[in-house]
Amino acid sequence: MRLYFFIALVATLWLPGRVAGQDDFERDVTWAVRWQMQNYSKSRLVDLYKNFFQDKFGPGHLLKDTAAAGRYLREELRGVRGKSQVQMAEKTGWEGRFLRVDLSIIKMGLVSYSAFFDAFVRSVADAPEPDIESWRDEWKEIEKIIHRLYPRLLYFEDDSKFIDKLLANGEYVVHHSEVYIKYYNPHYRLMDAALFQELVGDAVTGFGL
Repeated sequence: MRLYFFIALVATLWLPGRVAGQDDFERDVTWAVRWQMQNYSKSRLVDLYKNFFQDKFGPGHLLKDTAAAGRYLREELRGVRGKSQVQMAEKTGWEGRFLRVDLSIIKMGLVSYSAFFDAFVRSVADAPEPDIESWRDEWKEIEKIIHRLYPRLLYFEDDSKFIDKLLANGEYVVHHSEVYIKYYNPHYRLMDAALFQELVGDAVTGFGL
């Protein structure tokens, strides 16, 4: 059973990467937005924004204290009762640099806590430094595509203004909307896609993946 699970899991990671060109950018952004709205239909603009900035900057903003991060992860794990995502590992944004890895992967015994936490910490170390100005320009292009695809997205204008103000102040981090948390109760950590491939490989030695 685990063999089939990991085959499906690894297969989800073979998604289109970044290719130069505006047409490719629009195609990949469109794919990412539609996928999220099809699977998490309660998403607001702020939740879509979070997905794309996580792809761009990863978990670098999350880890100030390794010991505290470990305690928080163990505490959160105690409340995990099952999957909180459609897939155990989900691509973020349009480039897929980082993945949202469901914490239930630990509770199910598919990877160890220590291996998971090590990969998470290494992902933090590898996360790029934010360039707010270039990100702000990129986000505006992404937002245009979102508005074209979902012109009636609830609270679009409110969220757009909130994000504009955030970026104008040199900040970029947002939390999931209350409605997203209510409906999906997310429990995940961001992980570098290549490091997650290593993590999965270690967990399924002998399966030929």
